[in-house]
Amino acid sequence: MIKVRIDAKNAISGLERTKGKLKNSLFAALVRSTALARETVIENIKTGQNKSLGWPPFRPSTIARKSKRGRSLSGLVDTGRMMTSIHESVSRTKLEGEVYPGVNYLKYHEEGTRKMPNRPTFKPVPDQINRKIAEIFKSEIRKGLAI
Repeated sequence: MIKVRIDAKNAISGLERTKGKLKNSLFAALVRSTALARETVIENIKTGQNKSLGWPPFRPSTIARKSKRGRSLSGLVDTGRMMTSIHESVSRTKLEGEVYPGVNYLKYHEEGTRKMPNRPTFKPVPDQINRKIAEIFKSEIRKGLAI
């Protein structure tokens, strides 16, 4: 009798190895994407006035204060504390990345107050980096699937 036997054990173990590689690739993409988001927030803080973020111009009193201190008029940097307080964290178990400020007063810049217009630094980030993140994930997935 002639038989054809198909053994899926090797295929299944190959899929398990691929699954592990793919999970590592997704995590690597997540780490790179979260770092990119953090860098973009910091760049928005530094130079948001020069970008198309919809920021209103600074008031004359703000311009005078920044000029007197020798500060740039292109962003929200005065002491640098807000910019250096931007943190990131990545969870391997949840496959989740997060960028967040370490100072409470950034929310007043982000959302505005009755005396100060909003100058968003976090909210525009998804639109700014969407294409780059897609490329990061494609690249890392290709690496993970390469045999």
